[in-house]
Amino acid sequence: MLNIIDVFAGAGGLTEGFRLGNSFRFVCHIEMDKDACSSLELRNIYYYLKNHDMLKYYFDYINGNIEKVELYSLISEDAVDDILNKEINQENMPLIFKLIDERLNGKQLDGIIGGPPCQAYSTIGRANNKSKKPTDKRIYLYRYYLEFLKKYNPRFFVFENVKGLLSFKDVKGELLFPKILEEFSKYGYYVDFKVINAKDFGVVQNRERLFLIGYRKSEKKKQSFFDYLEKYKEEAPVLKELFMDLPKLKAGEHLEEYRCINNNEYIKKYIRDDNDSILFQHIARPHNENDLKIYKLVLEAKKKGINLKYDDIPKQLQTHSNKVGFLDRYKALDYNSVSHTVVAHIAKDGHYYIHPDEEQNRSISVREAARIQGFPDNFYFEHSRTAAFKQIGNAVPPILSRKIACAINDFMGEK
Repeated sequence: MLNIIDVFAGAGGLTEGFRLGNSFRFVCHIEMDKDACSSLELRNIYYYLKNHDMLKYYFDYINGNIEKVELYSLISEDAVDDILNKEINQENMPLIFKLIDERLNGKQLDGIIGGPPCQAYSTIGRANNKSKKPTDKRIYLYRYYLEFLKKYNPRFFVFENVKGLLSFKDVKGELLFPKILEEFSKYGYYVDFKVINAKDFGVVQNRERLFLIGYRKSEKKKQSFFDYLEKYKEEAPVLKELFMDLPKLKAGEHLEEYRCINNNEYIKKYIRDDNDSILFQHIARPHNENDLKIYKLVLEAKKKGINLKYDDIPKQLQTHSNKVGFLDRYKALDYNSVSHTVVAHIAKDGHYYIHPDEEQNRSISVREAARIQGFPDNFYFEHSRTAAFKQIGNAVPPILSRKIACAINDFMGEK
């Protein structure tokens, strides 16, 4: 069993894939967002109760039948003490190292997974962020990886970020990515890297992300990590198949009963366990009448193969003063395809994620967004609807992370 830590862990999308089987043991999850840490804790509790044949109490908590205090009384003291709600910065590094050292108890740290916040590298809003570069600390958060590598010399690391990192230029106007690779090399690591599209690995989403897989130079490898990952490719279903058992919702509604019991093989494999009888967090945002009228028009155009721009919408429905930039602020999903990329902005509004069923006329629910990201239905996001959307949008799809974990297992166990 390999000892690993998850840095910038979020709600645990990357963690979720590495939990399966007995190949990895989590020493520590580090995350600054309180809501995400609460979700991580609850997921730890889910697995603890599952392993002790006590899952009834997990569902009792989600259903509001018991309080969190009672839930915590059912678990061992160490079930959630691997989660550290701290920002990864210079001030907190001694505390972080102290927790990791205590939990390692003299054992070797084998791997690091995670990825620093990607907003600084994203191509979206890059022009507006140009003036912030001299003071934007997010640009150099990757250097904390180097501190972990220096102290623990793990056998491997998994570093995930937006593909915009490949073209991002630092304050000197020079490409940052080659410098990152050079720094990893100085710390004794070879790095395989590639832009991966989640839809190629069974995720119902067109989501391209850059993955760096580092391994010690002392590790002799015959193939690239991505040669191992290749065998885990899987064609993704379409949204209609992903949503087939979910009840129809109107804007502002919340339903807890599945539409049907019989599911397709994909839902059985990745989304719903036999124990999942109550539907959680299938809750849709309320929308004003103006937006609902726009949603209807955007979806009607989508069905004709047209992505309706904001300046194409009837003048009486245009309420935004900016009619030059960001004209694709409304976007509908297609039942017969995969989703476009789900990002954290979904926490602010759902205009970019209009449901593909005209009868429902709304943006997607929390549970639908979670399914698009590849989270199982029994994964509960604490606390508010907004917090849940943010956690989902920031996550690595668990279906993809499961396959990365399997490929890491193959890669590091190479004979």
